[in-house]
Amino acid sequence: MSIRNWYIGVLLFTLVSCDHFVLKKEHKNEIVNETLKKLNKTTVEQPPLFEVCESKPEEALEQCFQNTITTHIYDHLIARRIVVKETIDDTIWVPLRITHKGEIILENFILPTRVENQIPDLKKWLENSIQSLPKVKPAHTRGTPVTTIYKLPIVLHIN
Repeated sequence: MSIRNWYIGVLLFTLVSCDHFVLKKEHKNEIVNETLKKLNKTTVEQPPLFEVCESKPEEALEQCFQNTITTHIYDHLIARRIVVKETIDDTIWVPLRITHKGEIILENFILPTRVENQIPDLKKWLENSIQSLPKVKPAHTRGTPVTTIYKLPIVLHIN
């Protein structure tokens, strides 16, 4: 009788605990959505890259990217003859969107009134310089190209 009770005990244990042994099969969409929630959307693993930056060490990539844009814009603006009535000493924050396809887009921004009155073509010059930037590879997160937004400071010191 003890063997019979043992078999009944094992049978009951198996029937009651089957739910604990069955692995839940999750849908692919649920797994993807959960992973996306955990993903920090404000940081990227690899910043956008210009060809000249590819040989730099990993910790210098973002600085190289920003320096390349800043130098390009500076060279583009220095070629212009800018004449002002009053001294301008201001910083303009230029928003740039680098798409997952590697396109650099100048986002809409407002120039300080004093700057816009004295240099009315500045926005057009900035847009032209951004459009003439060399090809860029997009930023990557987990090996996937992502769109990023940068705010680039342009310091104006014009006498």
